[in-house]
Amino acid sequence: MQPIDRQSKMVSEMIHRNLRWAEQVHYQTYDWYDIWGTRIGGKVKKLYTKNALMGAPFLMPFIIADMVWPNIRMLFSEKRYFEISLAHTGLAYLNIFDVSGDEGYLAKAEELVAPLLGMATKCEHGPGWGINLNWTSSRETIPPRSPCLTQTSYVYEFLKRLYEKTHKSHYINYIQSIMKHIAFDYHEWRKDDRLSCCYFAHEKTNIAVVNSNSYRAMNLIDAGKFFDNQEYLEKGLSTLRFILFMQNRDGSWPYSETQDFVDHYHTCFVLKNLNKIGTIMSGEYPDLQRALENGLHYYFARLYNKEGYPVPFSVKPRSVLHKYDAYDFAEAISLLSEMKIEQERMIKLCLFVCDRFQTKAGWFKFRLYPVNFGDGIPYIRYANSAMLLALTNVLRNTGGAYGAAD
Repeated sequence: MQPIDRQSKMVSEMIHRNLRWAEQVHYQTYDWYDIWGTRIGGKVKKLYTKNALMGAPFLMPFIIADMVWPNIRMLFSEKRYFEISLAHTGLAYLNIFDVSGDEGYLAKAEELVAPLLGMATKCEHGPGWGINLNWTSSRETIPPRSPCLTQTSYVYEFLKRLYEKTHKSHYINYIQSIMKHIAFDYHEWRKDDRLSCCYFAHEKTNIAVVNSNSYRAMNLIDAGKFFDNQEYLEKGLSTLRFILFMQNRDGSWPYSETQDFVDHYHTCFVLKNLNKIGTIMSGEYPDLQRALENGLHYYFARLYNKEGYPVPFSVKPRSVLHKYDAYDFAEAISLLSEMKIEQERMIKLCLFVCDRFQTKAGWFKFRLYPVNFGDGIPYIRYANSAMLLALTNVLRNTGGAYGAAD
């Protein structure tokens, strides 16, 4: 192992243990949402979403079963790939390649392209990626692999970085077709100088999810600059104006135009995308910087507890039984490392993840509850692949070195 500092060694060992596990299971696991993807689970979730008081007695047996006996999933579901997790893992391999120079990790990243492309759903203008399960919202049940912006965005980023590393022309072709999908396959509407769109490509409602639109804004502005495409750039800036318009006076963002809860990792998504847009725009948009500063002020003041760890919600949509959530920690670590801020806090979070979330087998627990129900089972989508990407972001963005454990 190459000589590395103590901090990098800790993070490297966490990465190595998780990657060893992920490769052993071939990036396939059950998912925490499997229960809610069943017919009866979906009906219970929809009832609870519409009326928490009426739905709670039906919901609680599912919640308790999930905490005490998570392996119940094997009765009605199966282990499988998840699109976003393959993209997360590919980006993590590229981060390791950046810090180590080991071309084996570049090769591992490229090996994920074929399965990712095989999971794409062809839309009118290009391919998109969704979630490999039934997703129940308050309005409908969305079929597996229905293209959505939050998943497709990571595939775009992964393939674009592969092009930047390899300069292989087929990667340019892929990201051009993905951008056509992002730009033209989603129902969108304008109000004044603001543009917004639906979460899923098949939706036709005029309800916009804020974090989803933040991904679209970032992708459109990035592609507008990269391809010198003024239509993409104009759409991206119009969507950015929607994101800034949706920010509350206290600096927070609601989940959507119809759901006013404020949670940790969706807030991280918005802040992360605004920061990327700011980098792409090189300070050309001063309103963006003010929104980012106000958002960060709220984020640190309201979405951390007195011990300095992420809390799931600052404005709750429902009762919460868990104390800590792996996705919150993963996105917090990614945000702090990408923005290169609060480095002591970031390392504190990494230490907590190492001590409390990572298991001896290398995977990360789903959630931590006030009462210990055991380790549970691993879910790569929630949030092992996001945590893996976060930890490799730490090395890449702080100048750390990677040394795989012996």
